[in-house]
Amino acid sequence: MTGFDIYFLGQLMDGASPDAARSAIGQMFRLEGADLERLFSGKPVRIKKGVDADTAGRYRAAFRKAGALIEVVPEGSPQPAPLPATPERTASTEQTAESSLQLLPPRTGSLEDCAPAVQPREIPDISWMALDLPGVTLDETTPTPPAAIDTADLSMSSPGGYSLEDCVAGQPAPPAPDTSHLSIQERAQEREEEKTKGGHSDP
Repeated sequence: MTGFDIYFLGQLMDGASPDAARSAIGQMFRLEGADLERLFSGKPVRIKKGVDADTAGRYRAAFRKAGALIEVVPEGSPQPAPLPATPERTASTEQTAESSLQLLPPRTGSLEDCAPAVQPREIPDISWMALDLPGVTLDETTPTPPAAIDTADLSMSSPGGYSLEDCVAGQPAPPAPDTSHLSIQERAQEREEEKTKGGHSDP
């Protein structure tokens, strides 16, 4: 498994207090005086060698908590370039920095390095609030009485004794046609007369 080397160049996070960062890092490594100032000289100082990705991540988080940043490189890689002597940045130095950008090893970086500092919001005063004992009714509103619905005329059918067709509204039957002017006997007589007339011819 590939290991990683951790370097510290004395770089602080934006808005971090230099004194607070020195104090926190000094307590972390139990350093003080000239030994502590050597870490903040701007020159790369290797603080760990050949650690795994999880350990490198924990060191990055610890230094971030102290207000500082570290450099994590694959084990055996050349050490990072020292920080510039002055914080002033010109167009040429910005182009040089952009051209020297490199990706961090897997699982050693954090998007928190790019996030702006967030100021915590003030917690509102809730000292006037109190909790009642268990079983106390919090809502003392009188409940609405249930609706009085008369169901005396309703009944239930026996299981299997009904069909959904019973719920379909019936269609009225169409009116019967008027056949009072029709006569079967008269029509039969007319047919006999036609046959009789058709059977005789003129001499």
